[in-house]
Amino acid sequence: MQLKVSYDEQRDDITVVRVESDGQGAVLDDRFARELRKALVKAIEGGRLILVVDLSAIDVADDMGLAVLLGGLRRVHFAGGTFALVVTSERMQAMLSKAGLHVDFRIHDTVPSAVVTLAADYVEENLEQRRVELARGWRAVEQVIIESGDHTYEHLTEDITLVRVGGNELDEYTGPPLRELLVDLVNRGRFYMVVDLTTINYINSTGLGVLVGSLRRNRAHDGGLALVVPKESVLKVLRITGLIKRFPIFDTVDPAVEHLGRNGPKTHVGQ
Repeated sequence: MQLKVSYDEQRDDITVVRVESDGQGAVLDDRFARELRKALVKAIEGGRLILVVDLSAIDVADDMGLAVLLGGLRRVHFAGGTFALVVTSERMQAMLSKAGLHVDFRIHDTVPSAVVTLAADYVEENLEQRRVELARGWRAVEQVIIESGDHTYEHLTEDITLVRVGGNELDEYTGPPLRELLVDLVNRGRFYMVVDLTTINYINSTGLGVLVGSLRRNRAHDGGLALVVPKESVLKVLRITGLIKRFPIFDTVDPAVEHLGRNGPKTHVGQ
């Protein structure tokens, strides 16, 4: 079964993102969810801030599919826009309800219904100013990358900060500067973090202690912390120590950000 995404420009600057299938019972799974994420990010960065995502062809979604939808919702809200879903499958509606996402999304059973509702809420005369001002603010947030020693961080959204760890080892020499950065971010109210360990090949007990300490501090503020760990050498250490069960771990940044966006203050992994 093949799925594809297409755009359909409607009145009042509303864009319908259609997820189309060549068969019945389509699943918005990990593989295709990544393609939908790319399409949503492209639309939002292109200034399309009033979106209807037509999931009429989708029967059910996995965890990644739901995470991509919520990540798109948060992106467009941060840019000053709005987001609605068209869902006809009872299984999909039940899944959204069970996950509590029916509260977050405006859900309609037809595209015309979604378009009319969004048009009523976002009148044309106010849209252009909102798009220019808030989309500019969104780009500004994305472009501010701040250096802290060997590390950098950037505020991806109102809540989520991406910390990129520099170098290729996280040990008794490089761990303390990272700890200082993570503590400073919490002290400034940044309680949701993605720590990107892409360049790290080696981590010892000191480095692990820095990560565990940061997780505890974030959890104390009802926050969350996710790790990006693509290297098998680091994953092996996390498995041996049992810490792989305490952290949400991803191989790239985008799904880690979407995980925090989806779970919000519930991002507590392990006890």
